[in-house]
Amino acid sequence: MKSVNIQLDEKNSLEITQIEDNLFEVRLGMDGSMSVYYMTREQLQNSDQLGVHLRIGSILEKD
Repeated sequence: MKSVNIQLDEKNSLEITQIEDNLFEVRLGMDGSMSVYYMTREQLQNSDQLGVHLRIGSILEKD
């Protein structure tokens, strides 16, 4: 199981864990509240769904 954890600042974080080949658990911490998403690789690469201005696709390519 692969996992990437990014601390965006003191209150915001992003953690992506690969559960299966094409299934990821995404934990997004924003201003003290945590959201959990289950997404395919294609959904994850479209970071607009999360409201995160971060190139998640470039993180996944480093696997």
